[in-house]
Amino acid sequence: MNRAMRISVAVGLAAALTGVAATLTAEQSAQVVQVRDDCDPATFNADPPVGPGLGPICEGNGDTTFGEFIAELRATKVAEEWRFNPDRMSEPRPIVAHNRGGETHSFTRVAKFGGGQVPVLNTLSGNDKFLAPECFDKKVGGTFIGPGHDLNVDSVQGGDQFQCCIHPWMRTTVRNR
Repeated sequence: MNRAMRISVAVGLAAALTGVAATLTAEQSAQVVQVRDDCDPATFNADPPVGPGLGPICEGNGDTTFGEFIAELRATKVAEEWRFNPDRMSEPRPIVAHNRGGETHSFTRVAKFGGGQVPVLNTLSGNDKFLAPECFDKKVGGTFIGPGHDLNVDSVQGGDQFQCCIHPWMRTTVRNR
């Protein structure tokens, strides 16, 4: 291979590697938010009185029965295993919301935390006095994340708040610097 060709190959390879490095840096700089739940498919997918009777809503292998989920909501206004982790982020940067649970969730930016799309869960969690209007906007459909899937949020500002519009106690906030 002549000298000019080697230089051309080297320059091309360097440019390609720079692009790969830039992609890796961008991916590494994103904050990952784990979207979690612990639904037991046998009971969450069951008809009443054992389950909600909504058909297959849980693809997971969790241990919390539907009855335990409802009892915990009644007692504490939250189901502890249904959460965003972390619930606070220290700096505004892109977010990758990763659904590690068995149910579909939303990761919806809201101006103010409030109730979501499921009236009974709003009532049981004490979120029935104020409904987050963003949860009823047509755009919310783009914020749903199925089990095992990711949602990328590229534009994030300090003070942004995100919640699940199905399970409204699932929340996270990006702090202002």
